Amino acid sequence: MSSAGRRMPVVVDRKEVTRNGFIESPMKAVDVEQVLKGSRRINLRWPALEVEYSWLPPFDGAAPTRANRIEVVFSSHSAVALEHAGRTHRIDAPPGSMYVVGAEPTTLLHVGEYSDTLEMYPSPALLADAARAAGITDFELQPTLQGQASLEFGRDPVVLGVAHVLRRACMGGLELCDTEAAWLAHILAERLLTLQYGIEPGRSRFAGARMDARLLQRLAGFIEDNLAEQISLDDLAGLARLSPCHLVRCFKKATGLAPHQYILARRIELAKRLLMTTRLPVREIAWSIGFENLSHFRRQFAAHLGVVPGELRQATQG
Repeated sequence: MSSAGRRMPVVVDRKEVTRNGFIESPMKAVDVEQVLKGSRRINLRWPALEVEYSWLPPFDGAAPTRANRIEVVFSSHSAVALEHAGRTHRIDAPPGSMYVVGAEPTTLLHVGEYSDTLEMYPSPALLADAARAAGITDFELQPTLQGQASLEFGRDPVVLGVAHVLRRACMGGLELCDTEAAWLAHILAERLLTLQYGIEPGRSRFAGARMDARLLQRLAGFIEDNLAEQISLDDLAGLARLSPCHLVRCFKKATGLAPHQYILARRIELAKRLLMTTRLPVREIAWSIGFENLSHFRRQFAAHLGVVPGELRQATQG
């Protein structure tokens, strides 16, 4: 990589404030070379949840992975080779897709592009308690790979929203206390029960605070299709046929992010892909996703990804 031998810490100058239920803290100094070359994995642990964020260059070899995890692939991939249960699988992973690994781990064989992933490990005790509350006594994670020769991973807005929050924590943009991390772990546990068994979460103490899974998918699809367009809260509320306030409460309860936070996170991901795959000027990319202030775009980009746009482009395009 062209950035070899070059170390440049990224620091966002920001006073500590509280916003949207999370503690916003000054960005920690992040070693750009380590993050972009994948020589450093960022691991955070709370009593109810462990996460590991990785940025990895293209890979060929045989790299065993850990069991019992939920992984979100923020980057876009085609023809990834994974080995699971003695069989090689060809995987396509759209940006923001996810998959589950059960008791038998996978082995990574080939990735042709830079990868940006987050592994999430909810506490086994928390998962077991959630399953017992739903009447399931023998719960275990069911792997996404179950014999298919080829498969395209899907995008789940609930898992993706939680992953965006946790990646920011890994990159130093958020500090999550044990209670906040446990709340996110419970969201993951409930979503796994829905995905594996079709069990919807229990009734909320707030009447009507749950969002129908099909509606959530429709909202997430609308957001994904219109990242380069203006998306207003009224647009989403009209699509959902809910009041704006009710929509915000339901969306955040489902994904861990308010709608505007989710949209911002997905737009930063679009900007990342454009930086890595085009030669469009940084200012034009920022403008295309709704940022008129370039400095503000750079700060938001660094808060989500740990590097500023120019450093990402230089490291991945040379």
